[in-house]
Amino acid sequence: MRKSSSASLSTSRNSLTILAALLGGFIALGSATIAAGQAADKSAADKPAAADKATDKPVADKPAEKAAEKKPTIHPEADRVMRETSSKLAAAKALSFKAEVWEDSVLGNHKVSTSKTVDVRLRRPDRIQVEVRSPSRSRGFWYDGSSLTLLNRAKNLYGTVTVPGTIDQVIDAANDKYNLSFPLEDFILSDPYASAKTHIKGGAYFGKVNILGTPCQHVAFSTEVVDWQLWVSDETKLPRKYVITYKDDAESPQVTALFDKWDLNSQLSDETFVFSPPKGANKIKVMPREAPILQPTGRN
Repeated sequence: MRKSSSASLSTSRNSLTILAALLGGFIALGSATIAAGQAADKSAADKPAAADKATDKPVADKPAEKAAEKKPTIHPEADRVMRETSSKLAAAKALSFKAEVWEDSVLGNHKVSTSKTVDVRLRRPDRIQVEVRSPSRSRGFWYDGSSLTLLNRAKNLYGTVTVPGTIDQVIDAANDKYNLSFPLEDFILSDPYASAKTHIKGGAYFGKVNILGTPCQHVAFSTEVVDWQLWVSDETKLPRKYVITYKDDAESPQVTALFDKWDLNSQLSDETFVFSPPKGANKIKVMPREAPILQPTGRN
């Protein structure tokens, strides 16, 4: 849904460990320039406009140009369902939810699904805390309005960076500067609908289905690099299931999330978002992606 997920939405697919995030990303190298010769420009400028031989009228727009101007085809019900659930999430000043997430991975010659749980608590506009736990790794994210802290529980390492701003701004900074994606970040943004709509090329509505006994509306959307589906509860108008397929990957891997325990009136104190280092944790310096170096600074 989100730009960062499509490249980051890619948007990395929330499978990066915090240590990998702290190691930074990569430097994009190279640039390309295209120049046209002055003689060619002059020649093109001196030529008369192309005309239809039979009618002497200007040639019609090329099909490719018309296609570029064509607006995305989105089913009205799909748009309504997405807009409705987004509005409900955006209106919540504080919220929390849990999710079970399965992600396709290739291990040796086997394509398997790995699982993790995600626990999100946030208070708009500038507080968020996320816990990610799986059999192989556990991570924590804390943002207290000025500092973002990442904890690798398995290695007992943490790093803190100063990133003032809103939750949206912190998510963008984490993606752009540190090559880090928040889990399920598309549902954390202040306006999920606006973020998703920017990249959507088409949307479909598939009617009512039951997800683990919950009556839901099933919608699907496509962008250039991903297809994603959403099942929204008829009763609560909140997400129940989410599936994203990465079309730009040869294996077409999927990430599936089942949402539960939504609370749009969470009473969350400031202490919820303040990081307290575990006993014996090592603090490390977080380097931006331009300089992927990890420098220990001692115990703290």
